[in-house]
Amino acid sequence: MNCKNPDILISENVRPSVVVHEECGIVIVAPAVQGQPGAPGAQGIPGPAGGSALQRSAGETLSALHFVYEIANQVFLLSPDDGEHIFQALGVTLTAADTGDLINVQRSGALDESSWSWTPGPVWLGAGGNLTQTPPSGGFDLMIGAAVSPTRIILNLQQPIDLQE
Repeated sequence: MNCKNPDILISENVRPSVVVHEECGIVIVAPAVQGQPGAPGAQGIPGPAGGSALQRSAGETLSALHFVYEIANQVFLLSPDDGEHIFQALGVTLTAADTGDLINVQRSGALDESSWSWTPGPVWLGAGGNLTQTPPSGGFDLMIGAAVSPTRIILNLQQPIDLQE
C-alpha cells in the first residue's frame, strides 16, 4: 500500500462490520461474519420486583419461608434466642435446600404466599426461623417486616432489640 497517495473507498453498507486492517491512517472495514450462538449461561437468582434476593449455600437442611442468618457464605435457621447470630440476620428462604445446596433468600420487598393468613401488622422472627405476628417475650425482638394482606408481607428488616436487659 502506498501511504503517500492512498486510495479511499467509501461504503454506505449498514450491515454489522469489523475492522480487518489498519495502515497509514486508513481503515479497511469488512462485513462481520456471524457465528453460531454459544450455549446458554446458568440461570441467575430470582429478582423479586422491588426487593432484593440472593443465593447462598445451605449450612443445614432448610425449608422455604423460614428466616435465616449467614456466616461464612452459608445460611442457617435463626431464632430470637440466638444472641450469637442475631446480628447476622439475612432474610427469608424462598426455596428449600439440603445441606450444601444453593438456596434463594429474600432480604426486602414484597413476599407472597397463598397459604398464609396474616392480619395486617408487624411480623417478627419466631422460634426455629418461623415468621410470626406474636412478638417474642425473651431473647431478641427482631421485626422483619409487616403483613399488608392475608397472603403478603413486605420485608423490611429492623435492628434487633435485646429483651434480656
